Amino acid sequence: MQPSQKQRLRLRRILLASSASWLYLLLCWLAFLAGYMQLHLQGMLVLSFVVLASCVIFFLLVRFDLNLRFREPSLTLPQMCWSILVVFVSAYFAGSLRSLFLMMALIVLMFGAFRLDLKGFVRVGVFCAICYALLLIALQRREGIELRQELIQALEFFVLLLGVSMLGLEMSGLRQTLQLRNRELQRAFGQIQQQAITDELTGLYNRRFAKTMLSQQKALADRGGYDFVLCLIDLDFFKAVNDRYGHSGGDAVLRQLAGLLQRSVRNADFVARLGGEEFLLALTRTDPEGAQRVLQRLRETMADVQWDECPGLRLTLSVGVSAYRSPEPWEDVLQRCDEALYRAKDDGRDQVVLL
Repeated sequence: MQPSQKQRLRLRRILLASSASWLYLLLCWLAFLAGYMQLHLQGMLVLSFVVLASCVIFFLLVRFDLNLRFREPSLTLPQMCWSILVVFVSAYFAGSLRSLFLMMALIVLMFGAFRLDLKGFVRVGVFCAICYALLLIALQRREGIELRQELIQALEFFVLLLGVSMLGLEMSGLRQTLQLRNRELQRAFGQIQQQAITDELTGLYNRRFAKTMLSQQKALADRGGYDFVLCLIDLDFFKAVNDRYGHSGGDAVLRQLAGLLQRSVRNADFVARLGGEEFLLALTRTDPEGAQRVLQRLRETMADVQWDECPGLRLTLSVGVSAYRSPEPWEDVLQRCDEALYRAKDDGRDQVVLL
């Protein structure tokens, strides 16, 4: 199973954090070889195994989607706390390099700069304070320490910790702002795309997008061997509606008719408004006779429609129908539909003509 885009991003973060852990482990080994680490070889091997095993565990949790069971799927806080714990444990054995090792906790904190909120930074800060207190207690019991000096070093550490946390919060705030702006841009772009393909009055596809859909239908029909039928629909004597009820009444009629057309076809079909009172239906996997039956039912339904804003109004439809004949251009089908529509008009309207 291929991981999702979010999971791939989390995997990359895991690998980045793991690379930092490996570099830190290299630092520990260099200190050990230089004689600073107060650990035997077996202790260094155990430390190495713990670090490498933790990297593998976090990687597998994300790779097999087990992290999705947690409240925070990115596992940022657990990774940071675990890494900080490893830093403090190794600092206990670092001797005179302890202050240098503790600075690595600040690097760990930077990894959470884009992921943690204020509550998260407070939790990490409290965890660091607990680890530091336990470290001082352990050092005091093992060898005794200069309390005043250690307190000054602790104060310096937490000043740096506070500074890094404030910087991380600022970066986290910028990230959230960018995410919000990105969502707003995506929403605006989606609205622009929707407006570009739909008719403003009826909400149906517009003429421009209908041409795109017809090109796709032709390509699918040529490749798959299925049929589609085009139908041009025109409201009879629509000008009289505008004259009697005004343009607002005419617009209401067009909107209601658009809804009626959408309910008359399947999800696989599509309806578009070509302009004025002229509409296009594309019926897929349908033969001309099946299309005629659909349109005859629609024409008969028109006699019973109660137009919401035009009481007492009765309207009829004239329809031109033609089937696609591969491999002709779709424009030829539309031209035949137009000729059939004119024939329906000339023959008295309120009828379906097939060419």
